[in-house]
Amino acid sequence: MRISDLVAPRKIPPGSGWRRVVHTGTCHVVNPGQSRAERHHRELCERIRRHIRRQYVIALVAGKGGVGKTTLTAAIGAVFRGVRPENVVAVDAVPGFGTLAGRIDENPPGDYAAVLDDTDVQGYADIREHLGQNAVGLDVLAGNRNSDQARPLTAAMFAGALSRLRRTHNVILVDTADDLEHPVMESVLRAADTLVFVSGLTPDSSVPVTRSVDLLCALGHHELVSRSMVVLNDSRDRYDRGARRYLTERFSQCGATVEFMPYDPHLAAGGIIDVAHQSTGAARLRLTEITAALADRYIPDADRTA
Repeated sequence: MRISDLVAPRKIPPGSGWRRVVHTGTCHVVNPGQSRAERHHRELCERIRRHIRRQYVIALVAGKGGVGKTTLTAAIGAVFRGVRPENVVAVDAVPGFGTLAGRIDENPPGDYAAVLDDTDVQGYADIREHLGQNAVGLDVLAGNRNSDQARPLTAAMFAGALSRLRRTHNVILVDTADDLEHPVMESVLRAADTLVFVSGLTPDSSVPVTRSVDLLCALGHHELVSRSMVVLNDSRDRYDRGARRYLTERFSQCGATVEFMPYDPHLAAGGIIDVAHQSTGAARLRLTEITAALADRYIPDADRTA
């Protein structure tokens, strides 16, 4: 016998709408409970807050620029950090001059060089000196930002920075380059627990993703591809129901789950991303659902087949 069996289930008070008005207006005597939308959001947050042992590395891949990969890296990272109490970081792994930091913190204090040159990184307070951060606490490791001091990102630099971030962060999102055969990508793929392929809804933006999936399978990453997700991102406000249906079926054949991200003016505008206050309600909900689905894909090391 459990004590909970003898106690009536507690209704969680509503947080918005007419239900909240009734609850407040009756001095909490009448509690109509949360609405279906509130319950759905609470369940999504519980999934995002699931226990993650060690770290969870999520790499975002597109195969082509202009489909919103960097934007989704920052947006998904913001949702993870807004819900989870642990540290979350987004890493710019674009070998050239990546733009991830510009979506999170316009003036990050450091980059790869600063992290790698610091030989006394023991805890979060140490590495935080070199990371940018947004209003919700999402950290970002910027790529090379000095155009007059070219320092190409190498596989060793990425691996070295990632090993330091693993000591301090539970969820690590990696924004990658379009060239999947670049040496840095091999280091990213070895570290990744799952992949997020970002595709548009037009032929020129979806074909590169199809080729990326085929290429990774040819390179021996079948198991990683099977744990992947494809996000059909309507970044240009060109929604096509037929294209969405066709691409969903096409990408599902490789074992990936397929999610749809509707057009959001704030995400498409560029600059610092503020999902909580600037995105539409539909975009916030979809980002939360996508993030929850990614959290569901976390597999502890002991339970992996490969």
